Amino acid sequence: MVALAVGATVIAGCSGTPAGDSAPAPGARTVQTALGEVTVPERIESVVVLEGRRDLDIVLALGLPLVGFPYEGPDSGLDLRAPLADATEQAEAAGARELFLADEIDLEAIAQAAPSLIVGRIGDAEPILDELRAIAPVLPVRSHDDGVSWQEDLRLVAAATGTEARAEKLVAEYERRRDEVAGRFADQIASTPVVPLGYDGSTTEVQTSRMQSVVLTELGARPAQAFADAAAAGPGGVEYSPEQTFDRYRDAGAVLVLADTADEWAAAGRDRLWQQLPAVQQGNVVRADRMTHEGGPITAMHVLGLVEQLYSTV
Repeated sequence: MVALAVGATVIAGCSGTPAGDSAPAPGARTVQTALGEVTVPERIESVVVLEGRRDLDIVLALGLPLVGFPYEGPDSGLDLRAPLADATEQAEAAGARELFLADEIDLEAIAQAAPSLIVGRIGDAEPILDELRAIAPVLPVRSHDDGVSWQEDLRLVAAATGTEARAEKLVAEYERRRDEVAGRFADQIASTPVVPLGYDGSTTEVQTSRMQSVVLTELGARPAQAFADAAAAGPGGVEYSPEQTFDRYRDAGAVLVLADTADEWAAAGRDRLWQQLPAVQQGNVVRADRMTHEGGPITAMHVLGLVEQLYSTV
């Protein structure tokens, strides 16, 4: 894996380009990314994204001309409305279309869409980088797992597309909303141990790199023991067997639970140890799914809404 670069440096009209590329046209923008310098044309007429969370979120939030994106198949089991659903539907009304199943990138479909820019998660882009670059310039974005915030990637894409003012407005809107929630629920935040956990119908896990954990940490949330243990454990977080459920989460006063499907959530209703948790018995539980694990400004605002809903139950 290429070493991850932090931040973005804009070099308008710079002559440095990846090997084999011609010098950028006048007015083109060149940014430094985790995959080296990327030169983006000044006029961007169409954008394709590869993964469908952070990359799609940023492209939609910046108002870039999206023409193609991946989609979740009918067998995904997801039953909650995704944070990006409204913005994606608006993009579809303007001509964007589903190109391939999530995690099944179709190079032919991307080539047929003829984008002037491709934005994608670095883990998806790097293995097929040459093929993608033959179609259009590629801007890689990363994740909280990589230690890179959505704000950093938002600013990177903005610097490459001339939408810096829009990016700063989005960051400011999020910070204002975050501070508003922090002020309104200051007492609950200070006094209530909270944990964002994943539940798959049997085992549970806590990871501090998910959007829910990031937002709670930024709010100054008081971590329940499992949340603190996950922070100490590092990127892998912690995972617990069904038998450990009550013991590991009984100190939590509020739980933001990530259950991807209706079946998984129904299993929680049948789980005797889960139902004995004080937070569950008191109704201090809000559900989300994997579409909120990662993202950009739209997803971050959505998660703030979930956190606000959670503290409203306390």
